[in-house]
Amino acid sequence: MKTTGLYIHVPFCVRKCSYCSFYSIERDEVLLTRFRYMLLAEMERKAAGVNIGTVYAGGGTPTILSPEFWSEFLTTLDRVADISDVLELTIETNPGAVLPDTLAEFRKAGFNRLSIGIQSFAYSELKTLGRIHNPDQAILTFNQARDTGFQNIGIDLMYGIPNQTPDDWQSNLKKAIELSPEHISCYELSIENGTPIADLVDNGELSKPPEEHCREMYFLADEFLKEAGYIHYEVSNYASGDENISRHNSSYWNRTPYIGLGPSAHSFDGKRTRSWNVCEIDGYLNLIENDRSPVEETEYLDSKEIALEMLMLGLRWKAGVDIEEVKVSTGFRINEQYLDSMIGSGKVQVSGSLIMPTTKGMLFADGDAANLIEDLP
Repeated sequence: MKTTGLYIHVPFCVRKCSYCSFYSIERDEVLLTRFRYMLLAEMERKAAGVNIGTVYAGGGTPTILSPEFWSEFLTTLDRVADISDVLELTIETNPGAVLPDTLAEFRKAGFNRLSIGIQSFAYSELKTLGRIHNPDQAILTFNQARDTGFQNIGIDLMYGIPNQTPDDWQSNLKKAIELSPEHISCYELSIENGTPIADLVDNGELSKPPEEHCREMYFLADEFLKEAGYIHYEVSNYASGDENISRHNSSYWNRTPYIGLGPSAHSFDGKRTRSWNVCEIDGYLNLIENDRSPVEETEYLDSKEIALEMLMLGLRWKAGVDIEEVKVSTGFRINEQYLDSMIGSGKVQVSGSLIMPTTKGMLFADGDAANLIEDLP
């Protein structure tokens, strides 16, 4: 039986970062108390009887909620759903936002994987991003997590930060490798409208590195991390071995069903139906308190949208996409001429009906997916 991923969006942070476009708010004890109860209520409604495969608590900063709450959450999940197949339970945290003894309690609560939002080991870059920690705290949090029993730790790094050079990025990569995390995510900073950092860029106070520098940083990560023994298994993600590939994140790329809990969280039935919750915390809480669904909208993908999604997601991770499966599932076939051009430019390799992206090809997944679809007459 195909399992379902469970994602929990905790929207609370110690302080919102200047680049963040995800829905999050600063910690509020009154809202936190209401949120705990409503999150449990939503979980009991949506996860009842479901065979859960992965659990991922993200945000925001989910470690703002106490280990006692998460123990209750996982105990309740065990009561209402089938979690016998769950091997990976991840919780995100940030340096400076969690204490060593609390980390140990999160491990005891049931989480076996920790994702730490380090983003950079350079003080100036952390300041630009509006992070609350410094480089020493990042290293300390990682070592404390290891000492308190987490044997599967992922860290997030960011490149394309204003004033960052390829040499700066290389220094970050070296420091990450020295820690030997099981998983490293390397994301290019995206300047999103409405964020404080976007205002600074618009006003000319900051500027992103040139696109050619960002591309150089992408390939630097591929080079350095592969040399250190990491597998580049998805455009932004590296694992120290197949066993450390993020099972939960992989569920998004192979179109496994998942349930989203919390404000703005998305859900997918694994076929053609997607839905998402209301964004703001007050609306979310009020709806559940009145025994109403927090789902704001539901969309149904048509065959072309499914084909596009299968190709786009498949072209961004090493497992690739089966073009015969796309044809059978959606009725759309592949533009063979365009595929030949992708092979010729070194973007993909082909084995039978399987298209597998190269490091270069992962960068162009969205555009290539659109160009690969050929409508049937």
